Parts: sequence; structure tokens; C-alpha cells
Amino acid sequence: MSKYGQLVQGIIHAIERGDYRRGDALPSLRQLVQQHAVSLNTARRAYYELERLGYAEAQPRRGYVVAAGASAAGDSLIAPLGAPFPHPALYDTRALSHAFVAAMRHYHEALAEPALAGLPALRRQLAREAATEGWELHADEVLITCGGMEALSLAIAAVTHGVARPTLAVLLPAFPGLLGWLAEHGVRLLPLQLAADGSLDTTALEAALARGELQGIALMSAFAHPHGRSLPPATRQQLLALAARYDVALIEDDAYRQLGFDEAVPLPLRAADDSGRVLLCGTFSKSLAPGYRVGWLLPGRYAELARRLKLAQTLASPLPNQLALAELLTGGRHLPGLRRLRQQLAGRVRALESALRPILPAGCVLPPAEGGYFVWLENLPADCELLAAEAQQHGIQLAAGTLCQPGEAGRHALRLNASYFDAASQQPALDWLARAWRRSG
Repeated sequence: MSKYGQLVQGIIHAIERGDYRRGDALPSLRQLVQQHAVSLNTARRAYYELERLGYAEAQPRRGYVVAAGASAAGDSLIAPLGAPFPHPALYDTRALSHAFVAAMRHYHEALAEPALAGLPALRRQLAREAATEGWELHADEVLITCGGMEALSLAIAAVTHGVARPTLAVLLPAFPGLLGWLAEHGVRLLPLQLAADGSLDTTALEAALARGELQGIALMSAFAHPHGRSLPPATRQQLLALAARYDVALIEDDAYRQLGFDEAVPLPLRAADDSGRVLLCGTFSKSLAPGYRVGWLLPGRYAELARRLKLAQTLASPLPNQLALAELLTGGRHLPGLRRLRQQLAGRVRALESALRPILPAGCVLPPAEGGYFVWLENLPADCELLAAEAQQHGIQLAAGTLCQPGEAGRHALRLNASYFDAASQQPALDWLARAWRRSG
């Protein structure tokens, strides 16, 4: 068994035999690295898998803790709205399984072909997908990674390489994995906040750029985590112009671009960049293959360094899952399942938004999502870290906004996973939230 698998199984066994109880802190990433002689990426992958399996969850300022329901058999949540990943039942796993079986017929051939940068067939499929969407990439540009998180970590590491005190500007609220990586690696953060209309005041950003303090800007341009909204055209052009003027990188996380509620797929910022300043980080985990841990990176002008970092970190990405995805993408076999996924996510997000609006406290902001699977609530009167802890005792899992938005604003925000929402069975959870908000307001 791999070191990653040993870590996952060891922690599961410790939880199931009672060494850790619900809510107990689990070993930190650094402790896992030191105790088990593994890389930070391996430790992080282990916790992502434990989250997916329902054994662990991330909490602000505490790290990973034992998730509710993980300690005792039969103990389940009535509303797992704090889950980080989409509901697995929404995916076309049958088509993926068929693709995997078919792909294994070519396994020996693939082993004979050098693939340190990734399976050539999968890289070619990504180039074809881009052409279908209306933009261009060359298969040789693509670096296949162990999930989207490795793509993101390689991009940041390449952009900040050799800088003593690196700093990135980050559009907030943001993906918790990004914020955690920056904190673990000592990368300072310059927060950027979009206005309600998606515009961006660049005064502080331009001042920092003019002083030469920033190595790059990290963002999601399409259906961003956690609010599911996209950058308007003017803001996209503004960021591209700033990157060109000050010659800094844009690190674009592309995890949710395929999950829009309309049929049209927005172009990434990378499509408008011919300078190599935009590093595009993608993943199949959200749109096609949860748990496969296959991602990709277009490293732009950082290609040579990114490949060296990948070689030192994980050498190459496992072939079987790449083969299966290349098979699934061939001839558009993935498209029916992806269309159904978008429709189901849109329906569940709209249903949760509709269920929440009548019970929201005065002043709360619920920006309507355009894609993804989260609903984001801002300006709540309650301390949402305390609210989430109390809700857990009633079988309701919530994610406090501090996961995505450091500081006071995050304490009064919630991220809810609409892919798990079922109005019929979760009405008691909504009633409990309404009472809790009335008490706090």
C-alpha cells in the first residue's frame, strides 16, 4: 500500500477504535510529515481523502478534526450542508467505470510511452476540449498533476520560487485549500475584495505592484468558490492589464468553469493571454471524476520550473486514471453526464436559495450563484463559527465563512453545500437555522 493509503487507513482505524472522538483535533499536516516521513502533498492528499470519506473536516484555526458521524456506526447527519465536495450520487460513475475498463486494454502500451508530463492522449483531449470552447492550447503545454491542488501548489511555487518573503494578492472569499497552502508555506496574502457588482477597487493592489511587493494574483474567474459567481468582462480586462503593466503572474484556478448553470462555458483568462503570465490550474474532480485526483496545469512561461518542481514532488501522475479520463473524453462521451450534473446542481442551488430567503435575518446578503454547488451567505448577525459548532450537536453540518474569508467578515458568513440539499428531509434543519438566527438577531 502507498504511503498515502497507509496514512488514510491508519487515521480511519484510529477513529473507528475510539482513539479520536467527534470534534477531536487530528494531527496537523506538519505532524504527519514529521511522524510518517511523507511529503506535505502526501499529507494533504490523505486529509482530502478523509474529508471525501466523511472522517475528517477542516475547521478554522483548528486544522482537521474528526467529522460528525465518523466515530460511531449509524450516527448520521440530517443535513450535511458543510461538506466540501459535491454529492457523489450526482456523477455518471457508470460511464466512468466503463471508460476505465476499456482504457485498461491499452495500459501496457501506455507504460511504454514516456509520460512524466502526463499521458499524451489525455493532453491531446484537453487541447481538443479547448478548441471546442473557442480557445487554443497546445497539448505539449499541459502538465498533468495529482489533482487540482497539486496544479495550484506547483503554480504558486513556480511564481514565488527564490523569493525570500513572497506575497500574493488573493480575491476573497477564496478556496480554503489555497488559503491553507499559503499559510503552510509562509506566503503572505494581500486581500482583494470585489464589490457587489463584481468591480474591483485596485488602489491597494496597484500600490503594492508599484512597490514590487507582489509576485502574482490568485483568483477564480468563473463560478468562484464559494459564491459561484464569475468576474464581469471589465474586471477580467482590468486584471489582465495590470498583470501586463507590472509583469506579474495571474494564477487562475479553473476548478468550476465547467459547472455553470447555462450551457455556455466561459473562456478562462488564459484564453486572452499570449504572454505566458497566466497559469491555468484545472481538475476533473468537480466536473467528471470525483476521487480520481487528476488535474492539470498550463504553466505558461514558468513551464520549465513547474516541470522540475513536479519531478521533485511526485515525479509523475498515476496512469490508470489518466487513461480512463482520456477514454471518457474521446468523442464527447462525458457530455451527457456533465449536462445532467449541471442541471442537477442548478436545481439544488436554486432550491436551497429559495428555501433560505424567507428565513434570512435582516441585512443578510445571499448573492445568487451562477454555477458550482455552494450557496454563500454574508453579513449574518451570528458568530458562524459558534453557530456551526452548535448546529453539529443537532446533526446539521455547516461551514463557517472563515474557511474562505479570514477575519471578521468570515465570522459572519456561511458556506452551504447545495448538492446535499433535500427540501423534504431537511426542513427540520432549516427550522433550526431560522430559530438560531432569530435568537442571534
